Parts: sequence; C-alpha cells; structure tokens
Amino acid sequence: MAVHDTSNPVYSDILVGAQQEASASGYALLLADAEELARSDQTFERLVRGKRIDGLLLQRGSSTADATIAKIAATRLPLVLVNDRTRGAVGSVALDDDAATYLATRHLVELGHTAIAHLKLGAPKARSEARVRGWRRALHEAGLADGPQLRGGHTPEEGAAALHRLLAADGPPTAIVVSNVLAAVGAMTAAREAGLRIPEDLSIVAVHDVFFATHLSPPLTVVRLPLRELGRRSVAAILRQLEGGPPQHEIIDELAPELVVRGSTAER
Repeated sequence: MAVHDTSNPVYSDILVGAQQEASASGYALLLADAEELARSDQTFERLVRGKRIDGLLLQRGSSTADATIAKIAATRLPLVLVNDRTRGAVGSVALDDDAATYLATRHLVELGHTAIAHLKLGAPKARSEARVRGWRRALHEAGLADGPQLRGGHTPEEGAAALHRLLAADGPPTAIVVSNVLAAVGAMTAAREAGLRIPEDLSIVAVHDVFFATHLSPPLTVVRLPLRELGRRSVAAILRQLEGGPPQHEIIDELAPELVVRGSTAER
C-alpha cells in the first residue's frame, strides 16, 4: 500500500482494516511512501517485474508521483485506487465524500449559521469535487448562497494559511467546513492567532476523526468516515483481481458518515 506521508494519522484506520483483511487471506501488507516509490522508480519497477509484490493499493495525493507509480504497476499487477472515484482500467474503492460534507454543513446550518465557508482539498480532483458538492447541497437546501471557498489542502500549514486568507477577505464567515482534519488543526491555530474564539466567534467542523481530536482546545467536531472498512474493501478488491476477476469500482455508501459533536461548534 502506497500513501502520501506515512506519518499521516488519517491513514491509521485504513491500514488497520487493510492489514486485517490481508492477514485473514494469508497475505502480508507492506506500507510504502508514494513519493519515495516514485523517486526510486527503477527499484519499484524491479519489484514489480520480479513479482515480489502481488498487488498495489494506491492512496493518491496531489503530486506527480501517482502517475509514475500507476504507470509502472498498472500493466503488470492488480492495482486499486483507495478512496478514489476514478473509473478506468484499474479498480477503485471510494467513500461517500459528498455525504460527509453535507452532514458537516447541515450541522452548522442547524446551529443557526448562515455564512459558512469551505476549506476544500483541491486534489485529488474527484474527491475534492465530491466534498464541494456536499457542502453546496446543504447550503442550497437551506436557502443559503455559497459561502467563500478556498483551498485548505492536507496539512496544518496549508489550513492555517487558508484561514488567514479567508479572514482577510470582506465579510468573514461565522463557520467553516474543513475537508481535511489536519488542515482544520492549522485553521484553529490561525483563528486563535487572529484573536478569534472557537466556537464563540468561529465554529469549525472537519472531515475525518483522528485520535488527538478530543485533546484539542476546544475538542474538534468531526464527521467520521468508515476508514477501516475502506481499507478492508480495498484489499478485498485486490484479492478479487488476483483470483481473475475484472477491476471494479465501488463506493461505500451503505455505511453512513457519523457526526461527532465536540466543542468546536456552537449556536450562532
């Protein structure tokens, strides 16, 4: 399994589910950093040509490393894109990203917020666009216009920078949906630096839960997605291909996202 930034805590539950499914079927799950694989593409190609790995799960990010890895792997071994809606010659398993941001935004609407911004992912494109749709759908159902929308990225640094840009614009929001939990951590820091109180002045909801979200000040309200099931089904998709089945495209939409209300959101 190749991911971007192996230290990212969002991946931990995905890896647990993937490891459990692989072990149950007699396989070992190996973890690799996508950037390093692409940087050492000749080494990776030797691994593929030598049949030292049976299949590859790829969690795509925003770099060119993904194309390099996919090009080497796609014609020689089963390849499944994890949390990806891309349809084509390789398999994919995705989460219901639209439902996640819809639930987050609806929560803020129900609290009385009418100026709700969105710090989006930006990339991968399909995942980012799905989360934009959910945010926009909840606003329109409530009769609200689209709030401001900026790229919040995937890191605390990107989230903090986006929040500073957002606050510098006219008519700053009273609530924000952040499509990445690490970017939300950065946004919380930037809000405090700007003299804002959370949630009194600014409510924040993030997509994905992480172990330290309850230990932030205030604890972070999140939408929890079925990450372990994502890992499990991604491995199952690889195993089906190893047994001769065609690549398939699956969206895990029967397990609904779960809103976990903590201290970072409040009534307007």
